Amino acid sequence: MTTAYIVDLDPVTERYHRSTNASRRQLSIRDNGSGTMAGQGADCSVGIPIISEVFNKMLEVVKKDGPRGLTFSMTPNYHEFNDSYGLPWFNHYFLQEFIPSQPEIKARLESGIRMLDVGCGRGAAMKMLAQSFPNSHFVGLDIDQCNVDWAYKDVATLGLKNLEYVCADASAMPNDWTSTFDYVFFFNLLHDTPRPDLIIDDVKRVMKKDGIMSVIELYAESKHADNLGDPNASFIYTDSLFYCLPMSNNHPGSMALGAMWGKDSIKKFLEGKGFKVKAVSTLPMMPQLHFLSELM
Repeated sequence: MTTAYIVDLDPVTERYHRSTNASRRQLSIRDNGSGTMAGQGADCSVGIPIISEVFNKMLEVVKKDGPRGLTFSMTPNYHEFNDSYGLPWFNHYFLQEFIPSQPEIKARLESGIRMLDVGCGRGAAMKMLAQSFPNSHFVGLDIDQCNVDWAYKDVATLGLKNLEYVCADASAMPNDWTSTFDYVFFFNLLHDTPRPDLIIDDVKRVMKKDGIMSVIELYAESKHADNLGDPNASFIYTDSLFYCLPMSNNHPGSMALGAMWGKDSIKKFLEGKGFKVKAVSTLPMMPQLHFLSELM
């Protein structure tokens, strides 16, 4: 609790007491070394009380006659935590290891393509790619206008004319996007959405026939028993229960996949939606799976 800035430790008396720092009482993620691998553990600790914020709401959700799930506005602090938790990987491994490990993706980016990041959050990944691959054009899509506004903050300062952000529903993207994208990227998004099937349907519309798609999801097996020895499983199941499942079950027809839907289910889902999974690999330094796919 001290390393997460929930409780203060007096180094002289070695006594613990409630934090007197207002910013720490608000569990500000930005003060924890966020964006570095060392800060990721603190970000994870901060996630515990943030997830707990919805505890009383979840007591209603799990009732037989309760609401279907949670809405986006019910978990405002979680979105900041989620972005911050993934940022160290993007800062230290995305360009340095992940892209070089995918020769087809790297070659396309170098030659000049249009890439779409579905659920881009605050847009960090697209800024990195736009700076590194000036021949390509990048579009970050997010359903939250606050994320889009945040993402645009330093685009002009960085001089990135090959980057744009759009606020829209991923299951109903602009009509003029049909057959315009060479590469579509998902990072931990599909399991959080009520209707990932409709999103994939629209992705198929906006992709070029020879386009490729990356789907990155949490590393898990589809059968619960096969996850018993996974040291990350208890945290991810808890995270999923308090955020992913209720967020993806908030209206009729929701699929409610959950963060731990697992490798076999992901592959089956993509193939069922008309994609050929070309390769499945693990991400460096993150418990994630990468599904590289193309249209059948």
